[in-house]
Amino acid sequence: MSTANTDIARRLIAAFDAGDESVVEELIHPRHRDHAPDEEGLGRDAVRESMRWVSATFGDRETEIEDLFATDDRVVARVRFAATQIGELPMGLPPTGRRFETEHIHIWRVADGQLAEHWLLRDDLGTLRQLQA
Repeated sequence: MSTANTDIARRLIAAFDAGDESVVEELIHPRHRDHAPDEEGLGRDAVRESMRWVSATFGDRETEIEDLFATDDRVVARVRFAATQIGELPMGLPPTGRRFETEHIHIWRVADGQLAEHWLLRDDLGTLRQLQA
């Protein structure tokens, strides 16, 4: 079970990098809930909207999985995310065209073979420091 669950997370991470919404129906539970900062979205449409925002805000996205493991119904990924800021950030920072790199920790709950909940920890302050340098 844990290998199947990590595969689901790995595929979603790759889909976010590629801006590929075609996997949402397969990987995301219909009652998905996102507890990530600035998101609090419900359902598959919220995930699609998040993917669109990431694509519009960050160009040349690269996510490297540093750690990925699962236990019971949880999957945890520690990733290094690098991108170029091409869109405005929620805190009002206009596009800078600068490249940055940061670390994220994702936690998902899996239900019925799909990702049903998501929590995210990210270093927004470190990202802002890089973009405003």
